[in-house]
Order: sequence, then structure tokens, then C-alpha cells
Amino acid sequence: MADAGFDIRQVARTLSLVENRRPESHAVLRDAYKTGKHIPVIGVTGPPGAGKSTLLDRLALHWAELGERVAVIAVDPSSPFTGGAVLGDRFRMDRASAHPRVFVRSLSSRGHVGGLSRAVQDVVAVVAAQGFERVIVETVGSGQADVEVATLADCVVVVSVPGLGDQIQAGKAGILEIGDVYAVNKSDLPGAETVAAHLEANLDLIYPGQPGVNEAGRIAGHGRPYANAVLHRRHGDAGADESFWRPPVVRIGAARGTGVEVLCQAVDDFLGWQHASGRDDIRRAERFQEHILRLASGRLLAQSLPDGVDHSLPLLADAVTQGAMTPWEAAEIFLDALSETWRQRRDTVENPPAPDKIV
Repeated sequence: MADAGFDIRQVARTLSLVENRRPESHAVLRDAYKTGKHIPVIGVTGPPGAGKSTLLDRLALHWAELGERVAVIAVDPSSPFTGGAVLGDRFRMDRASAHPRVFVRSLSSRGHVGGLSRAVQDVVAVVAAQGFERVIVETVGSGQADVEVATLADCVVVVSVPGLGDQIQAGKAGILEIGDVYAVNKSDLPGAETVAAHLEANLDLIYPGQPGVNEAGRIAGHGRPYANAVLHRRHGDAGADESFWRPPVVRIGAARGTGVEVLCQAVDDFLGWQHASGRDDIRRAERFQEHILRLASGRLLAQSLPDGVDHSLPLLADAVTQGAMTPWEAAEIFLDALSETWRQRRDTVENPPAPDKIV
């Protein structure tokens, strides 16, 4: 492990503190964020069975053999009852996990929707401060709802696979809006070319030009397609006087390693273009904005539940169960109780009791 540049046990212990929100993690996170170090975050998402873990194994090994220190964060689904998870992804990353410059960590989603874990943003900050040079994040793989990775990663790789029986998936908005690079895995199987063709056809509806970086200027005959769409904040505008990016569709065979170098090059090309155009700073700022809002809303709700208010939840749930009210009505009652509590707290601050009245 001499050339790894990190102590695997120390990194694992530090991430456990962060994931479990131990009191010691506050100092760790403060130091990590204050370094201001930013490294590329590659998000890999797609449906279950698409071969994401095998692909991550190949990606991590590729960049590690080029001399980079690579952290792989695999988010696993968790039990809604115990919060535990079957952390099985490591078994499909046997090549990369044995490499001295690769660190593999599984995180339980702990019921968090969107395909990620609540702790993953902080974990990314910590591994950056620990000296890693690239992070690859694999999402749970829950399908169309698995789109939160777009707010975390600098480059999102969407993995598709033949044989799922629903070609219309390629045209759904969530898939087309989050991908920076598309990979069709198991490309030797029947139907792989059909999946790739469907993706290309749907990308044609949105993007002019050729896969990858396109030069500045309007593309003849295309006008200004979907100029206000969210995806163009990341990929540029074909009608503006600047270059733009059209997500490529790469055929790969992760199990055999075919096409992986082409995929890695596509990812690095996108990261290079994004950095040159200044979009990486914009994307990073949006990422932290989302993270701050999530933290603030969670903390605000936790601090807004005084004695008695949270105890009313079972009563309200029983009322909905018995048909006495709708969930929307129950939510209104709950919010009214919170509003009353906030009003009382405000009045106490504005009109504090006299010292002789305080027991």
C-alpha cells in the first residue's frame, strides 16, 4: 500500500464517523470543507441489472492504472425497518478493490429516496480532503426516481442494457435530463443496437451536432432547440456563440472490458469541456445550494417539534386511517400546530417574562 497515498483503515474510520453522524464528525467535516478542494465526481446510474457495479470496477481500475487515487462510493438500498443493507457491490469490484490506489466504500441509503444517501455529499468532501483525485458514485439503481445524482456529480453516466422489455424508457424525461454520457452495456447481446438507436433518436430531438464537443455557432436547420430546458445549463446552447456538448452514446461490455477506454475518454472530454466553459463552478455552486437547503429544512423541522406536537402524529394518522380526515387535512392541522408553536416562541423573544416570574 506504499504508493496508495492513503491509509485505508484511517479513511474507513473517518467515513464511518461521517456516515453515522458521530459528534467527532463535525470537526472532520469542518476541516474537509475548509480545504476547498474539489475533485471530479462521476455519477453512475441506471436500472437494476444494468451492470453498474461491474462497470464501476472497470472505470476505477482504468483511472487508477493511469496513476490517480480513486474512491468508489456505492450506495446500496436499505431495509425500511432496520436501516441495514446488503452491501454486495464490493463482490463485483474485485479487480479495483485489490488495487492499491482504489478505495471502495458502500453506503446504505437508509431509506433516502433519489438513489443516494444523505451522507454522500459529506463523504465526497471528506475523500477529497483525504487526497483522492477522483470519486465515482454508484446510485441505488431504482429506476426513473434515481435522478438525485444529477445534483451531486460533475458528470453523470446513465447505463442502459438490452432485454428490459421497455424501449420507451429511453425517451422518458428523467433519463434524458440527467445524462452527460450514455453507456449501453452488454453490447454483445441481442437488442443492444436497438437500445443505442433509441437513445440516439431521442437525443436527436434535443441536441443538434455530433456526439461530444461541438463548435460555437448555430447549427444550420436546427434553430434553438429547447433553449430554456434544464439540461442546457449543463450542456450549452446550440444557438449561442459558444461551444456546446451533445451526450454521446457508447457501446460497452463491462464484463469483458470492451469499450471502457472509450467511455472513460468521453467522461474526461466532458469534464474538460465543462471546466473550460466555466460550467463546473456553476454546477458545484448549485450542488451546495441543494445540500444547504436539505440540511436546513431537516434541521428546521427537527427543531420545530416541541413536546406534544410530534405526539399528535399518531392521532392524526389514526384519524386518516378511520376515514375521519384526508392526509392533506391532517397535514394542515399539523402545520397549524407548528405555526402556533413558532408564534409563541416569537412572542417569548419579543416580550420576555420579568426576572421574578422565571422559575
